[in-house]
Amino acid sequence: MKCKHIFGFCAMLLAAATAFGQSGKKFLVCGDSKVLLVDYDRSKDSIPEVTWVWDAHEAADLPEEYRSRMFNTMDDCKAINGGKQILVSSSSGAIAIVNLEDKKVVFHAAVPNAHSIALLPGNLVAAAASTHKAGNKIMLFNIARPGKVLYTDSLYSAHGLVWDAKRQRLFALGYSVLREYRIASPDALQLENEWNIPGIGGHELQPAPGGNHLFVTEHHGSWVFDINAQKFSKRKGLPDAENVKSLGQLKSGQYIYTIPEESWWTFHVKFSAPERSFVFPDMHVYKARWFTN
Repeated sequence: MKCKHIFGFCAMLLAAATAFGQSGKKFLVCGDSKVLLVDYDRSKDSIPEVTWVWDAHEAADLPEEYRSRMFNTMDDCKAINGGKQILVSSSSGAIAIVNLEDKKVVFHAAVPNAHSIALLPGNLVAAAASTHKAGNKIMLFNIARPGKVLYTDSLYSAHGLVWDAKRQRLFALGYSVLREYRIASPDALQLENEWNIPGIGGHELQPAPGGNHLFVTEHHGSWVFDINAQKFSKRKGLPDAENVKSLGQLKSGQYIYTIPEESWWTFHVKFSAPERSFVFPDMHVYKARWFTN
């Protein structure tokens, strides 16, 4: 495109292409009241190239209580709908869906000590409410009716959720168990299976490349769950340590993960196969996710 006399317009298009382009490796980082999108390839050394930021404190379309209090500790962020939207959850008590392009909040709901969120077919959203007097459960919402809880099921220290589109099943991770649910009706889930995890303090639950395995972390380490064989095992090269907060892998094999440095947070997002590390000195980072389009 010729940009003579319209340099400002071209610069705007270039910025948009940089932030929302489909090529190259990108990853999401969440912590405090923010979610960041980082361009892995354009980052230099350990300095991240941040191309997009959503700060709940600046989200004018959120009610005041949500904006100022309920998104203070962001703990999960996932790209959905081809990277056009981001799922977010906060242990301060809320979940949301945010458009990437205009940062509009298209859904929000109160969830006690929310630790994960998943988009399901039929306009449904599932949330994991962790340890709290009103939590320890899975909650189900419809995007069109954000204030109404459609369904709940007790799950102590609910921490992870993954929708498996291939099997049409929702996997949920609690303190000591991994569960499998199916959609029983437009407003309810049905528990199908439950497995004891090899440890306690279940935390991270993420799909592994290939569609037949799940990454599961607990207090003492990281595991791979074979969905077909219904077995947990270790995998060579898998980042394995105490209290791994987030863990994911690209089809190419590269891992992304976070491990606390102080209390529950870290200032670094780490990678392996190949190794790399980015520093976020002004942010209490909780999780990081590959941004898959």
